[in-house]
Amino acid sequence: MKKYMILFFLIPLSEIGYSQKIDNSILEEIKRKSLESNSDAVIIKQNGKIIYKEYFGKEEIPIYIASAGKSLTSLAIGRLVDKKLLDSLDQPVHTIYPQWKQGRKKEITVRMLLNHTSGLQNNPNASIELEPAPDYKVNNIIDLALSAELSDTPGQKVKYNNKAVALLGGIVQELSGKSFDHFFVDEFFKPINIVQYEWIKDKSGNPTVHGAFVIKPSDLIKFGELILNEGVYNGKQIISKEWINESLKQGQRFKPIWGLLWWRLPKYEKRIIDDEIWSSWKEAKVDNAFMNKMKSMKGKLYESKYDFYSDLDKIFGKDWNQIINAELPPTVISSKRIYSEDIVAYYADGYRGNYLVIVPESNIVAVRCADNDGFNYQTDFFTQFVSLISKLGK
Repeated sequence: MKKYMILFFLIPLSEIGYSQKIDNSILEEIKRKSLESNSDAVIIKQNGKIIYKEYFGKEEIPIYIASAGKSLTSLAIGRLVDKKLLDSLDQPVHTIYPQWKQGRKKEITVRMLLNHTSGLQNNPNASIELEPAPDYKVNNIIDLALSAELSDTPGQKVKYNNKAVALLGGIVQELSGKSFDHFFVDEFFKPINIVQYEWIKDKSGNPTVHGAFVIKPSDLIKFGELILNEGVYNGKQIISKEWINESLKQGQRFKPIWGLLWWRLPKYEKRIIDDEIWSSWKEAKVDNAFMNKMKSMKGKLYESKYDFYSDLDKIFGKDWNQIINAELPPTVISSKRIYSEDIVAYYADGYRGNYLVIVPESNIVAVRCADNDGFNYQTDFFTQFVSLISKLGK
């Protein structure tokens, strides 16, 4: 069985030299794929200047950015820390919600809500539990999160968790005395001059902060500039440099691709289905017909996840992701990931391919937004946007 040593380093944003150049061939590829994937907006800025902006014949309007809003929720927690309304990220949640001062829930900290290690029971597909039909709203999302059972021991596993993030909205309200939306408007929207927005709320009026933000793309990119400039916007320190650096670091010991509700892009992410992965499938009694189809991929080292995805597409077609999820039980993984030690970009990531990307080395920020109207859920996610933006500067 092969072993891999994986090391990671975070380079302070202020210590990175800025490039002034753009790879025009990559820019043309971004333009082409943006159009092909039914994008509603793409904006790219370098050194504070727009190098590409396109709304594809549509009027710019606020767009629901889905889970990309989680990264903005992280900023709200940072302001609680800056204002000393939150003692520390390691403050137990039961000091805010005393009903959790029991059993294993008393071990859960605010940091665990931010880094996906709380252990709260959760379905990663928010539409199943948090946004059910017909009206896509629960009665009170904070109460739903508070009443959730534990599926794992707090701090011992990392699992993407919408309920945990949803509870952060309640924490902001409890500690600031303002509802999350009013707090965020006062602390961020007003200082950086954002005036046109909407909120997704539950029936009780709580912003559903796992996916609450409806915002114009030209305003979303302002948050990229805020991150790039270590909390400064238009010469004003909106949030501390210390929080920016804390939130972009690896947030837990399990997955280097996650900070505190920010995604981190390694220089490369190789993939392999090695003997260990294959044996785990056998032990889990994965269907033989599925494993026979996957034999051609076993032992092959893929230089990027996109090469890996391409082979899955050849074997199973465009629905390969749904097939993989259906065939592999949650106790196993689809492949082993081998990450570069270098993190080249930080980004927010939302359903339909709503992205906010920050590339410190080339001083680039970018957004790509896609709304529901005309969106093809088989072809229009533009999954390569973040990777392409990370390679745009040279």
